[in-house]
Amino acid sequence: MARIILCTHNSGGVGKTTLAVHITGILTSKWRGKTLLVDCDDQADSWQFYTKRTPNKDFEYLEINEKLAIFENKNREKITRRINLEEYQNIVLDIDSPLDNTVKVIVDNNPDFVFIPVNFSQKHKALENLFKPLEVLTSLEIKAGYSPKVIIVPLGIKQEIVSEKFEAIGTKPQNCCIAQAMKNVQMPMSEAIYKNKKYLWESSQYSDARDYFRSLLTEHL
Repeated sequence: MARIILCTHNSGGVGKTTLAVHITGILTSKWRGKTLLVDCDDQADSWQFYTKRTPNKDFEYLEINEKLAIFENKNREKITRRINLEEYQNIVLDIDSPLDNTVKVIVDNNPDFVFIPVNFSQKHKALENLFKPLEVLTSLEIKAGYSPKVIIVPLGIKQEIVSEKFEAIGTKPQNCCIAQAMKNVQMPMSEAIYKNKKYLWESSQYSDARDYFRSLLTEHL
């Protein structure tokens, strides 16, 4: 059965697509089996990262190579209606910001891991609204018994700053932690994703980014 990973936060611009794409890059290069990236965002940024074009239809599926397929799913349809999970080792879900959409995707797909990014460029918004996805996950845990591993990922923010905000949040999932912080490379990472359509580590200047994302997955998956 596929391991399902959701990248979510209720605020826009905080690094969901950046995280989803780089996680996918590591999974397809260092993990066994095939990975499926599901783009559940109307903007289809993760889809465009790999295809360099907008989707042709609401539910477009494309094989990128033998290790990676992508699926455009802006209507956030339950993925088992379109996909055979047994074909994949990993499924990464990149979603938009509204909490209702996050709840739908979680209820329909039951992800095993939830990664919540907080990046430097949107630091204040990302941290101030961090309690919202955590409250949603806690509510699902209480009402539905749903208990994924939740990992907060500081992208360019010191871990202790995130920890301080995290500790002040009263309602949190039981299985929740803060990952090691990535150094602040916000501008080049944004340029890599949205302009150059390349992983950050493809630039020799930032080749150590591969080690960060590899360690993130090795430690938490």
